[in-house]
Parts: sequence; structure tokens; C-alpha cells
Amino acid sequence: MPTKYNIHPDFARFPVFSFRFNSIIVALLNLAVRTTRWLAKRSFSLDTQHQTLVSADGDNFNVIVMTPHGLQSPAPALLYYHGGAFAMTYASSHLESCERYANEAGCVVVLVGYRLAPRHPFPCAFDDCYAALQWAVAGCESLGIDRRRIAVGGDSAGGALAAGVAQKARDEQLVDLCAQLLIYPVLDNNCSTPSATEFVDVPLWNAISNRRMWDMYLSRYRSGVTPPYAAPGHGDLQHLPLSYVETAEFDPLRDEGLNYAQALRAEGIEVIVNETRQTVHGYDANTKSDIAKQSLSQRIQFLEQAFAAVDARQTASQRCA
Repeated sequence: MPTKYNIHPDFARFPVFSFRFNSIIVALLNLAVRTTRWLAKRSFSLDTQHQTLVSADGDNFNVIVMTPHGLQSPAPALLYYHGGAFAMTYASSHLESCERYANEAGCVVVLVGYRLAPRHPFPCAFDDCYAALQWAVAGCESLGIDRRRIAVGGDSAGGALAAGVAQKARDEQLVDLCAQLLIYPVLDNNCSTPSATEFVDVPLWNAISNRRMWDMYLSRYRSGVTPPYAAPGHGDLQHLPLSYVETAEFDPLRDEGLNYAQALRAEGIEVIVNETRQTVHGYDANTKSDIAKQSLSQRIQFLEQAFAAVDARQTASQRCA
């Protein structure tokens, strides 16, 4: 482990490597993740439903709908898009955090199992994620969801998907989202910020892996072309919802996250920024870390406040009417 980085002991033993997006390697890693999930055999403290949905190109993908026991309907909802470099399936830690979002923020969580690259490069994952939001909006009544209190969120690559979905939902006037929860998000395919060029030897995710990920994800497009919604840092940031942006200190994605937050504020968007210290990308994989626990609590608090703000605005509007 390089000593030039002041990484917290909770994360200092994470491996240092550069990821290669070879189809065989990705398939083996996903098998390992799924096996780990199966071995964990989580017993959820909420109701779960597995649904198969159809994307824009007619292909299928899956979602898990998590509803706390006794949740009063219509309830808030969080559409959650997991991380994994657009290539990895959701991990046990994603299930654990989504369960906590549902139970502690008092909302329905829809965890989206979008199609994965390199077999399914952009726009497949994005189309799946947007289709999941369309499905949730259309099925608000049957799902017990309050249309006024729908948020999107995601970590890493899932943060890119959430931010892109928020932009498209605004552009197509699908729904007025109440919040976006972006956890060390992927936002800029230029990979030119100081953190995206400096951190070539940090644990878990480094600048080399980051560039390879973008090459793999945008493989259908010629070099220099950024399709709409693929890299949300290049998108129109006007009229987006209340936002939470979390960054990790020794993460190649740190600066693009901070730049995104600054750009949102320049458009008059309220933004909560959580700059975690002595951390690396994916640091919250160590769920026992106090730093990870604190960040999870801040995310839950953000969701609670975002959902409550909608009710507060409606109450104020009714008083003025």
C-alpha cells in the first residue's frame, strides 16, 4: 500500500489493482459476487418482490421492490441503481444499504438489476434504469408509491445512471423527482480532473481502471463522442431536484463529484455535499467502519428530509390557497 496517501486503517488493506474489462474476467467476478450473495442468505426485515421488466429495446431486466412492513401508503420511493463499473452485479452490501434506506427513511426501494457491460454497453443500462422509473411512475397506485415523493440514487456507476435518469425525467417531463442521491458518482468521461489523473495507485478503484471503464461502456461510440445522459457532468443541470453528492478523498472520481455539486449550485439547486476524509472509492464496502456507518446515516437523513420537504411545501401551499 503506497504510504503517500493518508488512508484510514479501515480501508488501507483494500487491494490495489487495475481492472481489465475482459468478458471472461467480468463473468467470473459476477459469479463470485452472486455466490457471495447466495451464501449470505439474507433474511429481509421487509416485504420483497422480484419483477421482470422490459426495456426500450425489448430486452428484459429485473428489479427488487422492497417495502417495509406496515408502511403507510402512498409512501415515498427510492429508485436505486447499484455501482460496479457498469459491469458488476449488485453486492450483498447493496442489499443491506437498500434495506436500511427502506426501513429507516420509510420508503419503498426499487433496486434495479440493469443489464451489464461489456456485453451490454451504453445505452442498455441507462435505458433499463429509465424504464424502471417509467414503470414505477405508471404503477404508483399498485406499488403504494406517492408520485410526489420519488427519488433516484446510486453509487459509483449507479450514480451516473441516477444523475442521467434525473436529467431525462426532467427533459421528458415524466415526473418531478424530489431528490437525487449520488454516492461517489461517475460523471465525466474526460477523466481529466486532478484526482482522475493523480490517483493511479489507490485501492479498489484507480485512474487506470476508470479510463478503461469508459472505453468499455462507450464502446459503441467513436472516440470523443459523448452520447446524451451517458456522462451527466456534461448535461444540462437546470431544474434538477434537491441533491446529495458524496465524495471520497482518495478517489479518482472525487473532483468530478465536487465539480458537479458546484455546477448544480450555480443553477440554483440545493445541494448537500458529504466530503468523506481518509477514504477511497467504495470505502463503504467495509460496512463495519464508523466512517461508512456515518455516511449511511447521512444518506438516510437526506432522504428523510427530502421526503418531508414535499409534504411541507404542500401544506404551505394549501394554507396560502
